[in-house]
Amino acid sequence: MAESVEDFLFENVGSPVEEKEVKLERFKSPFKIKSLTADEVSDLRKQATKRVLNRKTHKYEQETDENQFQDLVVAEAVVSPNLNNEKLQTSWGCIAKPEEVLKKMLKVGEYTELSQAIMDLSGLNDDDSSEDLVEEAKN
Repeated sequence: MAESVEDFLFENVGSPVEEKEVKLERFKSPFKIKSLTADEVSDLRKQATKRVLNRKTHKYEQETDENQFQDLVVAEAVVSPNLNNEKLQTSWGCIAKPEEVLKKMLKVGEYTELSQAIMDLSGLNDDDSSEDLVEEAKN
């Protein structure tokens, strides 16, 4: 079968971003989440990566803080509530830290459920990822 570039054009495929609502029992309104693109995830990984001096080799290496990366991914995918809302941040004592708001407002099981929904929606639903999310949520 001959491939056609037409099969890959945006107007023929549509946006890779999808939205979904996740209802958590304690909250009156559902959380609205979106899928993340590979580009967005790459940018978030860069934010969570720092240069660190390796004391043995005396060379700088890139090191990704996986916990910070996961928090950034979850926060980026939450559309509603607006985690940048000043009133919400003040209420939970996390001024200018949208990724910390979720960690304060959600129980560990709720955080895991929301994280899993985001991973599923973004197409990252392999078993290793969900185990990592559960482990991260416990921390």
